[in-house]
Amino acid sequence: MFSLLLFSLSAVQNANTVDIFYKQMPPSLRVLERVDSVLAEFNDEYTVTYHVITDPASEVIIQRYNLPETHFPFAVVVNGKYTASIEEELINFVHFPLFMGGIGRHEGNWSMEALKLVLEDNSLLNDENTLPLLNESEETSECQGEE
Repeated sequence: MFSLLLFSLSAVQNANTVDIFYKQMPPSLRVLERVDSVLAEFNDEYTVTYHVITDPASEVIIQRYNLPETHFPFAVVVNGKYTASIEEELINFVHFPLFMGGIGRHEGNWSMEALKLVLEDNSLLNDENTLPLLNESEETSECQGEE
């Protein structure tokens, strides 16, 4: 009975999930390092799974979460959601975070601080995911140093 209770508690403890989507290229790996440092504060609260975007095995889960069908360099999905509302601003944890300063046309609107807020308070996550709109007028269509 006691072992069953322990199993149940550990299953509940890791009911929260984080899926990280990244490319094995320097800009994405730089973001991954920063995201991992934020996630380290939540080791006991989340089960984290990493997905290489270009790996054919990741294709099914990318489609399941309705992530971009075309090139994207990075995404963080918390409990199946990558869209949050923080202080009345719509935040999407897709593409590069703000600290990257905009690379190509894949500049996102999220920060490590916003990610930490969502990990601390999942009620900030929206019921529905919304993909960010890219600035299609940019001359560069790919991420510098990405491909």
